[in-house]
Amino acid sequence: MMICLRGVLAMLMGCLLAPGIAQAEAVFNSRPVLNPSLFTGLPLVRSGSLLIAGSDGSLLRSADGGQHWQAAQRPPLSEAIVRIAQDKASATLIAAGAASGMLRSTDDGRSWALQAVALPARMRALAQSPRTGSWIAVGEGGAIRSADGGLHWQRLPLPRPEKLGEVLVLPEGSYLAGGENGVLLRSVDDGLNWLLVRGGGQAAVVSLQHVPALRTTLALLADGSVLLSRDGGRRWAQARSGVTDYLSGFAWDPVRKRLLIATASGSVLRSDDAGRSWQQAATGAGLYINHLVYVPVNGALLASGEAGALRRSEDGGVSWQQVMLPTRDRLNHILVADQILIGLGEFGAVLRSADAGASWQELQPPLRMYVHDVQRSADGRALVGVGPQGWVIRSEDDGRSWQPLPLGLGLDVYLLSMARDPASGALIAGGPPGSLIRAEGDGRDWLSVLAINSAARGSFQKLLAHPQDGSLLALASPGTVMRSADGGRSWQATDARTEPHLYDVAASALDRSWVAVGRAGSIQFSRDGGQHWQAGDSGVSTSLFAVAFVAGPPGREGEGFFLAAGADGRLLRSADAGVSWQALASVSPAALRYILHDRACDLLIVSGDQGTLLRSADRGITWTQIPSGTDQALRQPVLDRRGAIHVPGRGGVLLSSADAGLGWRRIPTSTAAHLKGVFELPGGEGLLVYGDRLLRIEP
Repeated sequence: MMICLRGVLAMLMGCLLAPGIAQAEAVFNSRPVLNPSLFTGLPLVRSGSLLIAGSDGSLLRSADGGQHWQAAQRPPLSEAIVRIAQDKASATLIAAGAASGMLRSTDDGRSWALQAVALPARMRALAQSPRTGSWIAVGEGGAIRSADGGLHWQRLPLPRPEKLGEVLVLPEGSYLAGGENGVLLRSVDDGLNWLLVRGGGQAAVVSLQHVPALRTTLALLADGSVLLSRDGGRRWAQARSGVTDYLSGFAWDPVRKRLLIATASGSVLRSDDAGRSWQQAATGAGLYINHLVYVPVNGALLASGEAGALRRSEDGGVSWQQVMLPTRDRLNHILVADQILIGLGEFGAVLRSADAGASWQELQPPLRMYVHDVQRSADGRALVGVGPQGWVIRSEDDGRSWQPLPLGLGLDVYLLSMARDPASGALIAGGPPGSLIRAEGDGRDWLSVLAINSAARGSFQKLLAHPQDGSLLALASPGTVMRSADGGRSWQATDARTEPHLYDVAASALDRSWVAVGRAGSIQFSRDGGQHWQAGDSGVSTSLFAVAFVAGPPGREGEGFFLAAGADGRLLRSADAGVSWQALASVSPAALRYILHDRACDLLIVSGDQGTLLRSADRGITWTQIPSGTDQALRQPVLDRRGAIHVPGRGGVLLSSADAGLGWRRIPTSTAAHLKGVFELPGGEGLLVYGDRLLRIEP
């Protein structure tokens, strides 16, 4: 009989223990997300180092002009870091965005501490007085102030409880703040008290800018309005911008004494009379521009935006030329550090220009889209991930870094699942619209083995290999279920009925049977390795989302059965390979979507919506609902080599149990994005978690 080492409590639930031995609970630490959205940065005084930041608490630092980047040490965070600023006198750094406080660094951005604040809402902007050194931060819940270099923060009384998104300090020391409904606030006593100078029924203030050479302050609004003040923000006048677009960027050309504003429609406004009148020029991008920057070393202007669009102007914004980038993803921000420029984009993309923006090098490729599945290559040397738009990525260092593979499959190809040929170890990936690709060896080279080019005829949802005869099945819903008997090289249509839609399929470990489940209680089963299919009778009309084969215990292998789970907490059991089904007692009304069978302990775990976790230690006869500590939808449970169970979910949830599913704890993931799957890394190095984000969890 197999021995399963678990906690002492597990013994009471049917999991055998060696006498006197209990399994220690592994401690996991989340590494930074590998594919965050990056959208802000700062060149540091004194050291010349560079900092960039973005979603999922991302903070990266470079000490060599942006050629190499290291993650900063920081407390566990899942929120976006939206602003970074530095005290030029003390070199102290402050970062805003975390809901639980402000981040502070005194070692050039290498490590950060979280300072508690008096407001529970995230801060969106910050500014420091050059005269007193005080800091003001504003956000969704109002404003806070620090007079001791960011160590302590106090809430400030405001004349109106508006959400604020911008704050600016003027040369004479007064503060301005702007936010929703066109609100503009002003403080002349170092931020202690604020007066309402404008507001009421207007579009939100999206940017505050001051140009000392013109003695002019500008407020840019979401409806295309431009407000001007010549007296430190006491009075404001509206300029005629000529547009009604969202104003998304600002730049000041000191040589031409020209103001420039970018719009959401892809044009750039320019003014040579301190903002009184504006002229419009098309950049040719035709896309949303989200950043506009002036490059001092050569006087050029750069406008970045959607789909990798970058335009360059050498005549002060009158005419624009396209700059070719090595990415088609959105460029959110351009950090200027003398002649070195750093482009920050979606999915972790980092670009670098050493010639003031004329040409660009891709330092970190974007890991775009949703990662749907991860497997090890046939030769074991690499990890391979797949996702939408025919996307395949590969890693040779156990998920620390990844490279996209240029397969040219087309944007309509959506790779959802992978399976391994038991004989050769080759990987087969597939998905809509009827696409199947195959790779041997190290996973670099993929061949198309099926291209139906119709989602209605080949919407492949899951690929699976049969443990008995090694055949491969591509479950389509809708479409035709395909089967391969030669390791995925060629595929033949089966007669399985896929209307109503089929959601999941499982193979028997006893014979060549397959069982598929789907919408409205539909059941399809095959007794000949998937060549021919028949309809089973589930006895229910509710949808069934998951099916698994539950192998018999050692010595009683013939007691194996199929277990199905679905809507309204439905659980069904079949002892005749899917022909007939027995309803099991329901202990939860939530939809049940995934099943794990821990064969060593003969334990069943079912996960589903609303944080539902069910557990059975008697082969599915009785079930207990286990508190998960979350209401997020949970995905497929995974059993690691130590016997621990891990369950990913929406909202950045990752649950772990070291006592056979009796108790669960949440592992910090540094993200609030949706997570789909867990892949155990070799040698006990931890877990690779994937979905909307990609990250390593290390012991």
